[in-house]
Amino acid sequence: MVTPSQPKALAKVPTNRSALTDDLLWLLLPGFALVGLHGFGRLLPDGAVLAVWLITTALIGLGHFLRLRIRRRAWLAAYVAPSSVLQRWLRGGALALLLRVLLAAALALVLMIGALRLRGSGELLLLLASLPLMAALRWGTERRLSHHVSLHYLPESAWRVTLGLTFLILCAGLLAQAWWRPGPDFSAVTLDQAAWRLALAEQANSALLEQALAMAGAMDGVRWWLAQHGLPRLDWPLLELLGWLLVLLESAVFVWAWLHCCVGVMLMRTLWEPSHAAADAVSTP
Repeated sequence: MVTPSQPKALAKVPTNRSALTDDLLWLLLPGFALVGLHGFGRLLPDGAVLAVWLITTALIGLGHFLRLRIRRRAWLAAYVAPSSVLQRWLRGGALALLLRVLLAAALALVLMIGALRLRGSGELLLLLASLPLMAALRWGTERRLSHHVSLHYLPESAWRVTLGLTFLILCAGLLAQAWWRPGPDFSAVTLDQAAWRLALAEQANSALLEQALAMAGAMDGVRWWLAQHGLPRLDWPLLELLGWLLVLLESAVFVWAWLHCCVGVMLMRTLWEPSHAAADAVSTP
């Protein structure tokens, strides 16, 4: 039953299994792209690298922007009169899109470099396993929350639960693999030697990509050096703790970029759905 406070375009919740199947099929795209980039990304020329970066930026920016529109639409429906000019001003426009594209450009670079520098098949399989996990969590969360959450806030509530749980699982998995994975021995070298050693080990066909990989390798060298050294006159390993905090930060930013790229793919199909256009029409005076 649709109450007066719930627009018809938002009252239909896609809780059938076809929605889950659609999400799984769309998520095949980032899955294949991740495998291809990890296996052959270092062979790409400059033009192809830029094309991959632009596509990834567009997907991440689209995910951020469409989630913003979902949140704004729910807020406007709850607090702003349908005839108010604020409906058009606050629903999210060119400025909001520009800000999210700029953020997406940085996240896309992190995602590309991280995908190329995945260590072993364990990390790759973990990321691939997150795809059906995301789809199942979103589908199940929408079903559960549909009985408890206002239909205006249901889509964003489902996304927050899905992304939060997937983010924690992926970060924990990457940290566990980093903990047990043997690293280079930098106990007898200086900090700059450790950074240069890993930076020079990176190679790629694209000069732009090689520079970015070298910078990431240098940061890895700093992290490994910190994790293997302590400060004199201190009984607790301050530098080791800092090294693992850098590991946590690196994993968190990479996972966040990966998840929002997947969100962009999952929400991309809604651009052509009639319900998406109808929902926009509801929030437009």
